[in-house]
Formats: sequence, structure tokens, C-alpha cells
Amino acid sequence: MKLPRVIRSHYQSHQAELELELPPELLWFEGHFPGHPVLPGVVQIHWALHFATSGLGVAGQFLALERVKFQQLVLPGSRLHLQLEHLADAGQLLFHYRNDEGSVASGRIDLGPAP
Repeated sequence: MKLPRVIRSHYQSHQAELELELPPELLWFEGHFPGHPVLPGVVQIHWALHFATSGLGVAGQFLALERVKFQQLVLPGSRLHLQLEHLADAGQLLFHYRNDEGSVASGRIDLGPAP
């Protein structure tokens, strides 16, 4: 399994909110790190792009990451709330993950024209 379970989702024009559950059997926990599994930050970025593409119709080529902050470890069994905002005119996707304790990760993905 490569994607988290989507417990709840709400999409509207350029914004989305999703509630995600991360089962321990997710592929990304294997080997990162043995005995102390943690979700890699690059996977969080990948998921933000995935849900923006599939749910908001965001298209574009990845150019850069800006203002990315990883503030908490994400462990197997976690539940995350993901907020997405697509700023189409600026070619940017803003993402913010949080849990019951607060902010988990956030940042901006700069997008160029679709290939």
C-alpha cells in the first residue's frame, strides 16, 4: 500500500481538506528506520502533489520546494489532516499537514507548465 487511507475529503475549486490514516503496513515505513519506522518527508510532499492532481486537477511540472518545514515525526497508525491550496496564477501549491498536537509539515511547491 503506497497511499494513506482517506477517511474524509472535501474539495472545492482551488482548495482541499483531507483526513488521512496511515496504517502500519504502508510501504514507506519499511526500512525507514528499522525498529523505529517514520514516514519520510519526501512521501508527504508526494502525497500533497498526488491529492492536488487527482482531486483539484492541478497540472504542472515540479520546479522547486520553498519554505518546507517538517516539525513532527509521523509514525505508523497516525492520523493527519492535510490542507491544500492551489494558487494557479502563481504556479504554486501550498500544503499543510497537522495532527492533534499541531503542525506536522508545511511548505510550498512551485510548479511550471505541464510537460
